[in-house]
Amino acid sequence: MKLLGNRKSKKQKLSLKYNIQKRIREHKRRVKKEAKKLGLKKRIRKDPGIPNSLPWKGELLAEIEVKKAKKEEELAKKKQEVKEKNKLDRQQQRKDAEEMQRKKESERRKKRAEDVLMAQLEALQRMLQKADILLITLDARDPLHCRCAELEAWVKQNQKRLIFVLTKVDLIVPQQAADWQHALGQVGPAACVQVEAGGEGVKELLHMLGARKSSEGEGPTVGVLGYEGTGKKSLLKALRREAAGATSPQLVESVGRLRPAEDPEGEEALNATLHLAMRGLLSKREAGPEPLEVVRHLVARCGPQALMRRYRLPAFDGPEGLVQAWAKAFNVKTKKGKVPGVEAAAQLFLQQLATSPCCSCLPPGQLEGGGLWEGHERKDLEPVMKAQLDLLRGREASGARGLTWPSHGLGPSIALQELMDHVEDESDDGMDDGFEEGEEEEWMEGEGEEEEDLEDDAMED
Repeated sequence: MKLLGNRKSKKQKLSLKYNIQKRIREHKRRVKKEAKKLGLKKRIRKDPGIPNSLPWKGELLAEIEVKKAKKEEELAKKKQEVKEKNKLDRQQQRKDAEEMQRKKESERRKKRAEDVLMAQLEALQRMLQKADILLITLDARDPLHCRCAELEAWVKQNQKRLIFVLTKVDLIVPQQAADWQHALGQVGPAACVQVEAGGEGVKELLHMLGARKSSEGEGPTVGVLGYEGTGKKSLLKALRREAAGATSPQLVESVGRLRPAEDPEGEEALNATLHLAMRGLLSKREAGPEPLEVVRHLVARCGPQALMRRYRLPAFDGPEGLVQAWAKAFNVKTKKGKVPGVEAAAQLFLQQLATSPCCSCLPPGQLEGGGLWEGHERKDLEPVMKAQLDLLRGREASGARGLTWPSHGLGPSIALQELMDHVEDESDDGMDDGFEEGEEEEWMEGEGEEEEDLEDDAMED
């Protein structure tokens, strides 16, 4: 039996192992460095390909080509899908950004409109509280619809004084302006002004305002108010220019905007829309009756013969025939150069009512309301009104006379009593909070310019 004894182990020491690996790395590095110096490249083993001796070589090559073509087709299809997906994603991102921008713009406009509305209401509140005499501007084309029954009732209840001011008198014939001044003079003091045409009538109006002074010897506080587009700001600016340096009267810095409490319905909506169309404000109305129904209402009020003479049209049948004959006579086309439909033609027809010669309303035999002469010195105001009336009646009408029809009803109602009750509640709260009277008045006056700027942005009256 052979004895094993002490036999040497075959295990390699780690130091030797790592040393060998290091020498191999160094050798490869030196070989690579020498090859780089000699310009030698790494030998690439060439694919031997398919041997020609293989019996089914042709079928195999054809199969490889089919797979290659299919792979390329799938790759191209995938690239096209990715490209279309990226395009759709970009379009969606753009739409989302535009929608977000529109939403922000809509919210900004909505908040702006709310700020303007609140500023106008506050300006109207302060004017009604502060002013002794209120000048309500009436568009001479339809003065009756520019009157406000709630305002006149509030004036009589609170012992204020009100003067009717016919603006834009140059848009109607002088005889018609005289008739309106005479008719309104039966209800209360009335004056005619032409602010845009030389400022005629402004001096007479200032004379009427300064005819009576307060007990302290100072001139009365005067405020200008009215519905939209009646020339409030133009009148206020003309009065400021004419009364520069004078102590009487004291003009309230901002104008008062009368806003309808709610949208009219039925026949009142037709009258209101026709009134706006006559004054060129139809485009500012967001919603209302159908244009063809308004044209039907116009035909019923002024008659077909008057429309035929005004626009020199042949005989027509109903409102559809009117707008079609008008579009044909004046060669009215859409933006694409096509003949407009009946509704579109009716809309365009209403928008053209305000063009020269302008349409206007005739005064009725008897006006509604009355008692607005209380508080005025009638013996001082009537001579001024009579002189202006004689001047208007002595003039001859120049140019063609526009379409006319009878007036119908007063202007839209406003929530005036609720507005003033809200003011009283706020004033009571303000007294509880510790406001001094002088401080509150100073704060109110400081806000006037900002609110007037807001109204300027909303609409130029």
